[in-house]
Amino acid sequence: MTMKTLISATLAGAAALASASPAWAQPASIASRADCALRIESSSSNWIIQGYDPFATNVPIATYDVVFNNEGAAACAFAPVFVVDQEPFGLALGGRTGRVTYTLLDEFSNSNATPLSGRTIARVTQRPVVVQPRSQQLVRFQFAVNEDGLVADGLYSQRVTLVAEQQGRGDMLASRSLVLGVNVLPSAVLGLSGQYRRNGGQALVDLGELAEGIAQVPLQMTVASTRAYRLEFASKNNGLLKMANADWSVPYQLMIGESTLSLASTANYNSSGTDPTRDALPMRFVIGSVAGKRAGLYSDLITVSIAPR
Repeated sequence: MTMKTLISATLAGAAALASASPAWAQPASIASRADCALRIESSSSNWIIQGYDPFATNVPIATYDVVFNNEGAAACAFAPVFVVDQEPFGLALGGRTGRVTYTLLDEFSNSNATPLSGRTIARVTQRPVVVQPRSQQLVRFQFAVNEDGLVADGLYSQRVTLVAEQQGRGDMLASRSLVLGVNVLPSAVLGLSGQYRRNGGQALVDLGELAEGIAQVPLQMTVASTRAYRLEFASKNNGLLKMANADWSVPYQLMIGESTLSLASTANYNSSGTDPTRDALPMRFVIGSVAGKRAGLYSDLITVSIAPR
């Protein structure tokens, strides 16, 4: 992501700086109950939402289809039940504490299939799935993740078992092991707050009348990132405020937080640590000597880029 800031200022006048259940954990199984023989089929055992960007407009939600295939001679009536495999409920990211909640909606019966307490709570009023002999039934599930918990990038996941639980008896007719998850992309966004105005895609910062020292313009650079990040600053005039169509210039430096950066060449600012972060960094301009400079409007253009690291 990049942001352009146009800086301008004047001398001797108005200056503008523009700037649960182990036995259920087979990949797939067939169980015979009298003459009902059921198999659970799915195109994938990994229900992973790919490419989620927490700073974009997409939401972590997807649907997945399961086919219940009855190879027996009598009808099978059951409720689909999700069971968490011997761990707390919620998606986990390797190396981090805490879990991210999610929901599972059974669109066939329009019921909540989320295993909040370790397993789906089957309700008496829930519409059962009935698969006639030598036939099959497709059931679609909607998987949605609580995006507020997706602060770092990486794969958040949980292993569950989908069980076909016989209506009225609670026996297992068939089971299939699944992995639920969301893959969060490394991402970062950059913003500016304080005393500035916009002109198209540029932020225009007015420094006022130039004087040596720190310009009294309240600005903050806002950063949100899924991990530690790097800011890159490139000055069009290599750290000089220049007068248009003249050889006059005033040197300046940029302060980001407590770091002073020379813009004679591309300058970098690296955040500390490795954790996801939301920062508001004070942004200040340190003006060099203006002694003997001609009055007029001086300006520069700074391009700011951000990337997770």
